Amino acid sequence: MNTQNSVSNKVIVIYLVIFYIWWTIEELAYWSYTSNTLAQVLLSSSVKLLTWSIPAFILIKKYSHQLKIGYPQLFKNRFKLWPYLVGIFIMVTYLAIILYFENGGFKINPNFRASDFIDKFLVVGITEELVFRGWLLNALLKKMSTWLALIVNNLLFLCIHLPIWYQTHTLVANFTSGGFISVFILGLIFGLLFIRSKNIWVPIVYHMLWDIIVTIF
Repeated sequence: MNTQNSVSNKVIVIYLVIFYIWWTIEELAYWSYTSNTLAQVLLSSSVKLLTWSIPAFILIKKYSHQLKIGYPQLFKNRFKLWPYLVGIFIMVTYLAIILYFENGGFKINPNFRASDFIDKFLVVGITEELVFRGWLLNALLKKMSTWLALIVNNLLFLCIHLPIWYQTHTLVANFTSGGFISVFILGLIFGLLFIRSKNIWVPIVYHMLWDIIVTIF
């Protein structure tokens, strides 16, 4: 791969070090900003939007010409809609079948709250896809082959889940049950959707739908 017109390794490494240290502290500290549930969700979601999306967006603009898909094409590239609608149908059908047999029917998660639409539906999809596909994968695609970039990107995507798994005492369970494999495969799918469509909104929508369906049921 031609790396002369790509984001320098130094920039990527410095970003990753700051990003992972900050988010590990935030997740393990599990800061409670307020006792009000909705206010807590709004504040914690705002923190994630500010510390994930804004830096990623700034870097995307700054290094636009050194990315595989530059700004603003990243947000505006046109694509055929119907294949992605078919993909959404397949994804929803797959989840419906899995959740139906796992739960013995369609049952609303008793822990589901209306506020989950904010952090589980809106914020997670936007922030994680902007950072891991719009910025990191986009930069890696100019430095290495497509599949190597996808593998590296999704190892990084997997690692960002480790602090919350540790904090919620599910770290061992996610590895022994194979849950980490699902995260890795989902990351691959979101990455491929991004590469194929050349538009960050496609993996964002897929990510949002996956998370909210799993959260509700």
